[in-house]
Amino acid sequence: MNEIQERNPSQRREIAVLAVVPAIVGILILASWALALGEIGPYLLNAALALAATLFGGFQRFVAGFKDIYHRKITVNVFVTVALIATIAVGEFRAAAIIVFIMAVAGALESYTLDKTRKSIRNLLDLSPKTATVRRGEGEVVVPVGDVQPGDVVVVRPGERISVDGVVTAGASSVNQAPITGESMPVEKFKGSEVFSGTLNETGRLDIRVTKTGEETTLAGIVHLVEEAQQTKAPIQSVADRFTVWFLPAVLVLAVIGFFTSGDVKVAVSILLVACPCAFAIATPTAVTAGISNLAHRAVLVKGGMFLELAGKLDDLLVDKTGTFTLGRPRVVAVTSWAGMADDDLLRLAASAEKYSEHPLGRAVVGFARTRGIEVPDPDEFRAEVGRGVSAVCAGQDVLVGREDFLRERGVSITADVRQTMADQAEQGRTVILVAISLQPVGSISIADEIRPRTRQAIAALKAMGLGRVTMLTGDNDKVARAVADEIGVDGYRAGLLPEQKQEFVRDLQNDGRLVGMIGDGINDAPALALADVGIAMGVAGTDVAIETADVALMTDDLSRVVDFMWMSRKVFRRIKLNIFFSIIYNIVGLTLGSLGMLTPVLAVIFQEAGCVTVVLSSTLLLWSKSDLNNTGDNS
Repeated sequence: MNEIQERNPSQRREIAVLAVVPAIVGILILASWALALGEIGPYLLNAALALAATLFGGFQRFVAGFKDIYHRKITVNVFVTVALIATIAVGEFRAAAIIVFIMAVAGALESYTLDKTRKSIRNLLDLSPKTATVRRGEGEVVVPVGDVQPGDVVVVRPGERISVDGVVTAGASSVNQAPITGESMPVEKFKGSEVFSGTLNETGRLDIRVTKTGEETTLAGIVHLVEEAQQTKAPIQSVADRFTVWFLPAVLVLAVIGFFTSGDVKVAVSILLVACPCAFAIATPTAVTAGISNLAHRAVLVKGGMFLELAGKLDDLLVDKTGTFTLGRPRVVAVTSWAGMADDDLLRLAASAEKYSEHPLGRAVVGFARTRGIEVPDPDEFRAEVGRGVSAVCAGQDVLVGREDFLRERGVSITADVRQTMADQAEQGRTVILVAISLQPVGSISIADEIRPRTRQAIAALKAMGLGRVTMLTGDNDKVARAVADEIGVDGYRAGLLPEQKQEFVRDLQNDGRLVGMIGDGINDAPALALADVGIAMGVAGTDVAIETADVALMTDDLSRVVDFMWMSRKVFRRIKLNIFFSIIYNIVGLTLGSLGMLTPVLAVIFQEAGCVTVVLSSTLLLWSKSDLNNTGDNS
C-alpha cells in the first residue's frame, strides 16, 4: 500500500516539472526578444538564449526522436525532431524556441488533464486509514497499518473506516462498501461476514480477523488493475501507429514540393510542423484512460482498452443462469393446500417439520413462513433423508415433507390430481415438494430459484443499445431454463450444459465468425470465460482469482453494471473515432494552409497543438458520461 501511496507525490512532482519547463523556456524567450528589440549586445547573445530555450525545453523530445530513429521507428517524436532541426537550420532560433514553448505548455496541459482522470482512482487509497486499533492481549493498541499482520484482530468503531480485508469475529454493523462493490446502500455485517479495506463502518463495533493487509487488499488490487489497464492499447491504437509510419514520408515529400514551388524554406518547415500527428497519437489512449476511470467508479474493472473496443462489437452475449441471472438460492413461490386446510396452516406444519433441516429447500420453507409472520414451533420428532425429504411429529401429527417418490415409499397415495398439480408447476420451472399428514397428501409447496432484481430491465437495456443475441446457458433442466428465459426476456437458452459444453458453445459461435462475450461467476464458468472474446466475472469482490483471470470484473452482482460497461465501450469507441476525425481535419486544414504559404512556423505549431487540446478535452468529457439506459423498463 505504501508503494502505491508514494505515487501521489512523485506524480505531483512530474506535473510540477512539466509546469516549470515552459516557465523557464518562456523566460529565456522573453530575454532573447528583449535583447533583440533593444539591440542590446551582439546577435549571437539573443540567438544563444533562444537556442538554449529550444535545447532545454525540447531535450526530451530530441532524445526520444533520435532513439526512435535508431530503432528504425517513425513516431511523433521523430516528426518533432525533424521539424525543430529544420527550423534551427534556417536560422529561426526564436521561432524554434516558441515552438518548444507551445509544445511544453500543451504537454503540461495534456499531462495535467490525464492525471485528473487517474486522480480519482488513486484517491481510493486515501480511504484506507493509516492506523489501526489492534487487540493485544486484554487491551487495544493503535499501530501503523503497515504493522498489522494477517491473523491479528482489528477493532473498528462506528464512524471509522476499515483498514484491512478480513472476517468479522464479533459485533454487528452496517458497512458502506461503495468504493469496492459500488452498492449504494450499506450492507449488514455480522459474525462470519467478509469486509474490505477502505469501507466505512457506520453503526456498530466490529472485531475483524485480518486476512489481507497493504498491497494484498482488494482495494489495492483494484487500483493496481485500473492503473495497468489505463496503460494498455486498444486494437484501434495500432491503426494510429500504422498511420504514423506512412504519414511522415508523405509529409516530407509535401514539404519538399512546398519548398520548390514557393522558394521559401519556411513554407517547408511550416508544413512539417503543422502535420505533426500529436492529436492523432493521443486520440485513443486519452479516451481509453477516461473510460476505464469512469467504469472503475461504477465498480466495473476493465483489464485493458482492447476489451472496451471488443465489447462494443459483440455479436453474442452468453450468460450463465445460476448466480448471474438468478441469486442461486431457492424461495417459495406458491403454497397449495387441499382437504380444506388453510395455506398458512399448511405452511406452519411444513416449516415445523423442516425446522431442523439443513437442506436449502427446507430452509426456504422455514424462511418463507417467518416472512409471512408465522410462528414455527419445534417438532417433537425429526428425521431427514438427504436430498429426499423429512419425517417429523408436529403437534402430535405424523408429517412427511419431500419429493413424490419419498412420500410414495412411505405409503402415501399420490392421486392423478396431485400429479397434474405437480406437472403444472414443473412446466413453470418450479420444484414441488409435497406435504402429507398421517399418510394423506394435504398440499404442495412450489419453490424456484430467485431471479435477481432488475434482470429484465438490464436485458432490455442491452437490447436497446443494439447488442446482438443474449443467450442464457445453464446446467438446469429444460423446463426450468425455459421458465427463467421467458421471465427475463433473453433471446434464447441452452439447458443441461456441463462447463466444458458451455466452452464448446462459445467455440462454435467463434468458428462462425462471431464475437462472443460471456458473463459468469468466474469459477465453474472459467473455461467459457477464458475462451470468450470478452469474459465478464460477476460479484468478484475479494476474489483474487476471478479478478486476475477475467477480462472485466464486476465487483458486485448487479447486472446493471454490465449495461454500464457495454454502454461505455460503445461510447469510448465512438469518442476515439471522433478524436481521430478531429485530428485528421486539423491536419488536412493545416497542410492546406501551410502548402499555400499562409502559416509561419509558430502559427503552424499553434494550429497543430490546438488539435491536441481539442482531443484531450473531448476524451476528458467521458469522465462524467452516464448512461440512462438503466432507468428504462421495469424493475423486475
